[in-house]
Formats: sequence, structure tokens, C-alpha cells
Amino acid sequence: MATGKKQFLANATRCLTIARMVERPDPPSAVQKVSHALVRVTLVLLVFHGPSGVAAPPTQTAAVGVAPAAGGGSDTKATFEEAANSFKYQDFDNAVPQLRALLYPTPRVDRRREWQAREYLGASLWWVGSKNEANDEFTALLVRDSGHKLDPAVYPPKMVADFEHLRDNLVRLGVIKGVVQIPDPPDDTAHPPPYGLMFMPFGVGQFANRSPGKGTAFLVTEALLAGVSATFYYINQRDGLKGPGHMTTVNEATQLSAGGAFFAVAIVGIIEAAVSWNATPK
Repeated sequence: MATGKKQFLANATRCLTIARMVERPDPPSAVQKVSHALVRVTLVLLVFHGPSGVAAPPTQTAAVGVAPAAGGGSDTKATFEEAANSFKYQDFDNAVPQLRALLYPTPRVDRRREWQAREYLGASLWWVGSKNEANDEFTALLVRDSGHKLDPAVYPPKMVADFEHLRDNLVRLGVIKGVVQIPDPPDDTAHPPPYGLMFMPFGVGQFANRSPGKGTAFLVTEALLAGVSATFYYINQRDGLKGPGHMTTVNEATQLSAGGAFFAVAIVGIIEAAVSWNATPK
């Protein structure tokens, strides 16, 4: 600092010497006028800006040193915590101005706290009945985070429904993009079907064992045999039953044969399904 002052005094002395040298008793010429003007300008610059190498004024250094980073000051964090506590204790009259002070004219907190503050401010306005202002804050929140959700365990169902309705409108208008729901991957793990299905006719056990070919074969065969037996049973009932000792008619034989075949095929299908139950499904 002492060296800078000495340099400043030396520069000023040289300027004064130059000024005396250019002065003449005769009327000054145009060149002398220009020289005098340059000397005066140099003196002014030296007086106001100081010599090179002198440190910046302490006030400027202090001003730069106290400027906090956005969202990083301890005072800002304390203000956010105070506003959050006012909201959590449902003191919305104090929470609204406190939260607005954190967000306007520009956010004074980091992104995570900004989104939380907008959620709290929108909810506070909703609770005090300012639904339009609440929608403005919720809109600003969704524009920044289109997938934001209100916790239904914290907020009433009507507020959550209003929030989701607002999101749908913003998506429909193209203001935000809809949230893409990623479906759960299919469960490719093979599980054996319930064992009780193996004891059902008409190929149910085969279909349950993921053997559609066998299931279709048993289904068609049993359905045909049951249909034939039922048809001839109806015919025999229509013609009337003969008394004891009568000779069995063709229709009666067809009915009984078809019925017996149906039960035989059904039993085979049940056995096949039960045996195949532990096999790896196809």
C-alpha cells in the first residue's frame, strides 16, 4: 500500500513538471493549448482512478464479499424453514406472505425448495379460498415438474382432484407433456395351475396345463358324445319306455353307448391332466 502511494505521488509530480514546461509567457499556440488540455486530463485521471497497483477500495471488496449465492444463504434457509413451519401448523395467513417472499420477484431458494414452496403456497391459497391464485401456483409448479404429485395422505381428496384436473387441462392444451406410465414387465415365471382344475371334463385340465391341442380334442370329443347321448335320450323318452323284459332298441343302445363313451373319455382326460400337472407348462 505504501509503494502505491509513492508511485501516485511520483506520477503527480511528473505531470506538474510537464505542465510547467509547456507553459510560456507568450500567447499559447494551438499546439500548446492541446498540450495543456492533455496534461489536465491526465491529472484528473490520476486523481480519480489512483495509480496502478493500488488495491480496490475496501467498500467495494466488502460489497462483493457479502453477496450470497442464490439459495445458499443461511438466512434464506431459515426463512424457508419458518415458512414451512407456518404451513405445517396451518398458519396460512403468515405462510402465504412468507412463501411469496421466497418465490417473488425471483426464487431465492434452490430448485428442490422452490418446488416445495410452490406446493405449500398453492395449498395455502386453496385452503384460504383463493382457488384462482392456487391454480396459478400449481400451474407454475407443473410447468417446472409435470410429474409432480400431491400426497393424498397430507392433502384433502378435493384438492388432489383439482390438482389432477388442472394437470389434465394443461396436457390437453399442450402446455405440459403427459406423464408416460411405464407398464410393469410381464411375469414370465411359470406357475402350475390349481390342481382342482385337473378333475373337470371337457379338456379343462389340458387348457389349464397350457396344452390347447389336447384340450380341444377332449372338448370336441366329449361334447359330441354328450350331444348324441342326450339326443337319443330325448327320443327314447318321447317314444315311451317299454315294460320289463322288452328287447333293447337301437335308439336305447345308441344312448347308452354314447353316454358310456362320454364318461370313459372324460375319465381319460382327467387322468391325463393329473399326470401332466407337474410338467413344465408350454
